[in-house]
Amino acid sequence: MIYVYLALALLTAIFGAFTDIRAGCVKNKHLTIALLIWFSSIFIESIFERSLAISLSAFVLNVLLAFITALIFYFTDVWAPGDCKLYITISIIFPMGAYVVHEGNIFPALDFVIYAFGVGYIALLIMSIGRHNKIKANKFIRPNKVHILSILSSIGIISTIHILLEMYAINFFFANQMLCTLSSIGFVCLLQQKADLVRKILGFSGMICFLLWTTAYGSWFDACLSLLESLIIAFIIEIINNHTYANTYREISKDEVRPGIILSFSTLWAMQKCIDPELPRTTTENRRSRLTERQSIAVKTWCQNARRNVIIVEMMPFAPFIALAVVIQILRFTFLEY
Repeated sequence: MIYVYLALALLTAIFGAFTDIRAGCVKNKHLTIALLIWFSSIFIESIFERSLAISLSAFVLNVLLAFITALIFYFTDVWAPGDCKLYITISIIFPMGAYVVHEGNIFPALDFVIYAFGVGYIALLIMSIGRHNKIKANKFIRPNKVHILSILSSIGIISTIHILLEMYAINFFFANQMLCTLSSIGFVCLLQQKADLVRKILGFSGMICFLLWTTAYGSWFDACLSLLESLIIAFIIEIINNHTYANTYREISKDEVRPGIILSFSTLWAMQKCIDPELPRTTTENRRSRLTERQSIAVKTWCQNARRNVIIVEMMPFAPFIALAVVIQILRFTFLEY
């Protein structure tokens, strides 16, 4: 029965990724259907098995923490509402027995976050390299850089923390990855604010120690998983310090203007001389600056009067990375079950 839930979680994630790429949203009806199928499966299993292979307290705690995490990411503008709903739905559907973790872990669904952001960081890095090699002159579109040296130093420190935990507190490390993750983020951010040079020295020294330790005592597969978790932490640190940027820009005509789009700095600059009070005057180029219905009408009027198009900001869809995280988790359960 566990594979039925795995298949349902995978299909839900794939549908969410497909609609997010194609329509820019995760459809509620797909999530609702998935939850109804999951509930029906649980009900049928309870009838024929008479006892569910699930710890209710562990399940509720895992889903509750997933809900809190999704809210935090939403209010900090890391995730869109659709990403939050997809993550919570996957956390509900994914069977507890398919998490490859120790029993002491109270939040196994954190693995989805780690894998999703790890894959997302790799995509962001590739996009940033592509942008760096193809610079277009537009003085109003602010260039955004990924500070690779900063990320590498953060990975080095985090990897060193992982070594120490695996050597002296391996059960605690695997059972409480969320606490370890938050502690690593806080420690690296503190060093970055108070002693950036020390952070870089510790980071690169830690990277060397990590590679030497892996060569001598560890397996390269475990090292890759550890580095993947370090990538997510380093990526979050870069977001906290406003160094990374995953947005792209696209020019659209007035007919394509609709509520919910995000205007670029260049377009806002061009609108400064217009006295229409409904036009937006500031933008953070993120989801907090989405156009309202009235603003979108005003922007259409401005486009028609000014006889020019607008440049909008397109956020990177995150649902595909959540889908890849589900695939990684399923592969881990299938091949590394213990």
